[in-house]
Amino acid sequence: MRGTDVAQRPVTEENIRLVGSLIESDCRLTVAEIASEVGISFGSAQAIITDDLGFGKVSATWVPRLLTENQKRYRLEVCKRLLTRYQAEGEAFLHRIVTCDETWVHHYTPESKEASMEWRKKSESAFVKAKTQFLAGKVLATVFCLL
Repeated sequence: MRGTDVAQRPVTEENIRLVGSLIESDCRLTVAEIASEVGISFGSAQAIITDDLGFGKVSATWVPRLLTENQKRYRLEVCKRLLTRYQAEGEAFLHRIVTCDETWVHHYTPESKEASMEWRKKSESAFVKAKTQFLAGKVLATVFCLL
């Protein structure tokens, strides 16, 4: 136990163990929720989490969707073919390109960055998750572009 006044800063081995097990069971808990559950102050909970356990809050790296290995290989092959054609034909090749893309635009409110944050060890990298939400509706957007 650190310090002499337990009521002032109850950082005990038992509290450290309790806080650690809470984070392991749900890494999205807030400091206030952890403090309330263990019965310690916000500051004590924060000190245990960051100083004693070495955790920090990180948020996910948002990506539109996670690609499969086959999708990644296909994209690489297409890029190589386009580069080969550009090297053979030069600028004239670029002037003949018309691109088109379609995407679904979803009507929803994404989860806030703060709500998606998780406790991670400072040595661990941020996690990646695809953007998936309950859909209230969607619209198909089609875009054509001359390069």
